[in-house]
Amino acid sequence: MKLFPVIIAVALVSVSGCAEEANWKKEIDEQVGLLGHRNMIIIADSAYPIQVGGGVNVIATGADHQEVVSHAVKAIEKCPAVRPLVALDAEFAFVPEEHAPGAAKLRKSILAILEGKSAAPVREELHDTLLKEVNELAKDYTVVVFKTTGVIPYSSVFLTLDCGYWSAEAEEALRKNMEENR
Repeated sequence: MKLFPVIIAVALVSVSGCAEEANWKKEIDEQVGLLGHRNMIIIADSAYPIQVGGGVNVIATGADHQEVVSHAVKAIEKCPAVRPLVALDAEFAFVPEEHAPGAAKLRKSILAILEGKSAAPVREELHDTLLKEVNELAKDYTVVVFKTTGVIPYSSVFLTLDCGYWSAEAEEALRKNMEENR
């Protein structure tokens, strides 16, 4: 009889996980609407670690990696308030096919999805460098990780949100104007 509460608890966790997985598209759409300049969305492969620092929220999608990347990019495109600054793990370009079949095809597909979508050229940094950036960013801003079923290492996509209606050039002109008129 003592096992009964444990079985119920396990069942509740499983049902909760399924509910999250069924609603990942809605969750991306809602998060994009809430998040703004300096927030980050990560579409992560299934081995991406859960970071314990505050400000990092992980959502299991139960969905294909490319599908989640594509949906996230489309959701961001529909939101005039933000635009993505894209970063990829530098290691992704060097993952050998003999150790991760399909890595080259996945990289090509992700780059095609991201083509012309980044507010600046796609940045490629070492995985550890990007994780440190996430930890720093999460100290002050929200980071949402959408964990996929992907099993290709170093295939995570990091989308730092930039202001969609104010460019870097406009900000530079504003600062220059302020400096000149002080």
